[in-house]
Amino acid sequence: MFAAMIRALVLLLVIISVTSALVVRTKKITGLDDHTVGNVRARMLDFSKKSWELGCATQALLELENSDISVYGDNPFPPGRVLATNSPIVAISRHVLATRPPKMLPLMEDGATGDPASMGIAVLLTGRALNNRTYASAVADQLVFLLAHAPRSHSGAISHRVEEVQLWNDFIYMGPPFIAYMGAIERNYTLLLEAKRQIGLYRDVLRDPRSGLWRHIVLGRWQEPSLWGTGIGWTAAGAVRVLQTIVKSDFAHALHSHLWELYGWTSELLTATWKYQHRNGAFSNHPTRKANYTFHDSSFTALLASATYRFAVQSGNLTLIPRADRAFEYVQSQIKWDGTLQNVVNVTYWNQKGRYSPEGQAFVLLMHSARRDFVEWQNSGKPPLMMGI
Repeated sequence: MFAAMIRALVLLLVIISVTSALVVRTKKITGLDDHTVGNVRARMLDFSKKSWELGCATQALLELENSDISVYGDNPFPPGRVLATNSPIVAISRHVLATRPPKMLPLMEDGATGDPASMGIAVLLTGRALNNRTYASAVADQLVFLLAHAPRSHSGAISHRVEEVQLWNDFIYMGPPFIAYMGAIERNYTLLLEAKRQIGLYRDVLRDPRSGLWRHIVLGRWQEPSLWGTGIGWTAAGAVRVLQTIVKSDFAHALHSHLWELYGWTSELLTATWKYQHRNGAFSNHPTRKANYTFHDSSFTALLASATYRFAVQSGNLTLIPRADRAFEYVQSQIKWDGTLQNVVNVTYWNQKGRYSPEGQAFVLLMHSARRDFVEWQNSGKPPLMMGI
């Protein structure tokens, strides 16, 4: 009875937000033209080499060029078609399996547990496209490694590092979306629940109660507990993907209370983070630091905007969309003629600027795709995704 009352109350709040959102029309912004998107895409493929970079690149390509079989498609489980065999997703996945050391469970040799898992969805879809079960077997090995071999904290949180228990907020984009996807594909309630549970276990440790933002790295022999922007973006975008995956699965109604809890965590983080946006639309690399101790970061700005557009379709609440549109315009202004995103953080030295960012290139495509799908949803008159749960 009590649970039903809570669900009814939350649903009422969603309906109210949708009704009020009808008067919040999105700003008329030009968006990225096909030429710019093509250049950004080309630089992403040029720059991406490491496990998480390739995982993020394939996810960006999936949402950009194969949105119908991504989790943001109407009926992604099972996918209604296969990837084209000439897709760069297939080429990347082929390379991953060709260079994978024998008798190794993870898809790629790496010091992180989560980063190789970010390639899992792409490899699985490639196996379907090539009608080759070797790919599905490799993905199953990756899942076994993540769930049964990776170190865990006392609470059960899967470590992001192989050599010791250490929690990175980056993991939320790498591990839980893969676990959830496997749960949806295999119709496995336990896997879907575990994906959501991992986000909660990480939140328990990483969330800063004062700001509502998530710390970067805790536990282990060394820590980096700053409120690093890109890590916060990874967290928000990963949570949105898990939410979308569970809603699209066969267990959405069975997991409705868990979905609403995850919804609350995601809304909490997005709302807390957007308070730190600058007037020009940008975010700082460390949002809470004074200007002398940080710099504007286009990559984080793009990733948070992408998560916000996705969450608006899920929630029906458009209150953050004007902020996301300002972020979009800022990011657009930072793209060079050849498609390289400027003013980005160094992907491995988090307090320094980088010349370019492989993941930042992918974030631009994620942002572009998310806004495209948001505008399409808004014009369609369809209800928000969570209203049916």
